[in-house]
Amino acid sequence: MKWSNVLAIIIVALVFLSIGYYAGQLNNHTIQAPQKIVVTDDLGRNVTIYLPIKRVVSMDPSNTQMMYAIGAGNLLVADTSYDWWPAQAKSLPKVEMDNGTASVEEVVSYNPNLVLATTIQSTQIIDQLESLGIPVLVLEPNNISGIYRDMYLLGNITGHKTGAINEVNYMKSYIGNITSKIANLPRLRVLYMLWPDPIYTAGNNTFINNIITTAGGINVAANLTGPWPIINNETVLQDNPQVILVDNDTGISNISYFKNNPVWENISAVQNNRVYIFNQTESNWMNEPGPLTIYAVRMVAQFLYPQVFNET
Repeated sequence: MKWSNVLAIIIVALVFLSIGYYAGQLNNHTIQAPQKIVVTDDLGRNVTIYLPIKRVVSMDPSNTQMMYAIGAGNLLVADTSYDWWPAQAKSLPKVEMDNGTASVEEVVSYNPNLVLATTIQSTQIIDQLESLGIPVLVLEPNNISGIYRDMYLLGNITGHKTGAINEVNYMKSYIGNITSKIANLPRLRVLYMLWPDPIYTAGNNTFINNIITTAGGINVAANLTGPWPIINNETVLQDNPQVILVDNDTGISNISYFKNNPVWENISAVQNNRVYIFNQTESNWMNEPGPLTIYAVRMVAQFLYPQVFNET
């Protein structure tokens, strides 16, 4: 065979190899293209998300806490002025809040490819963000199982499945240790006070109700209509709660508010000094469903059954 023929064969072979290489590169590029998935949020909305998630704006402290708890806090580019845990959350840029809402323009300025919201945000803001191609997940767990579900969801879409599994398992173990201690103790009637006049409380289908029942209490407002109903004085007198839990936002600072009030003076909880007034951190535990909810369960259980918990 002449050398010129050998050279021609080599050239042809190189051409085919080059074609194969670039075809492979094209296939690799196709594989690495953004992956589209559809997930369901807590409102039952189907939300289309493009992976990988790289920039997230959180519009509620509970969502921020869940992101950090599963190890995805590094994806957050902004949160709210109400965020307080963990410490890193306080140093993030803030979406200015007004009655729980934020301007669409400000959220967009952080160039997120995912926004985490709650029902505090109006449907108008959510719709506007999604019309701009920014997916919005509304996370609104109304019980502890819902918190687990949301953590699994966040773990799945952010690439932190293991972190979500580990955090949920830790929470289950922590709460399981509490419930095992109180399993055989009598349940106590509990009134949760969100506001004093009129008395706003937590109804049945709320995470606060779930905290109370998990900690061993019977929520006296569980039969009222709506998640955050008003309970009148007559109903309180009739239910005669054995324990009263008072949110920090009520402005009530000590039990004298109840002892000096004829409406309350004959209530069992007041007569037996079983009124617990939360500080700000404790109120946050009760009002922000997320990884810190375990501390709310322990706090309530300790107050209901101090005889079985160490004061540490």
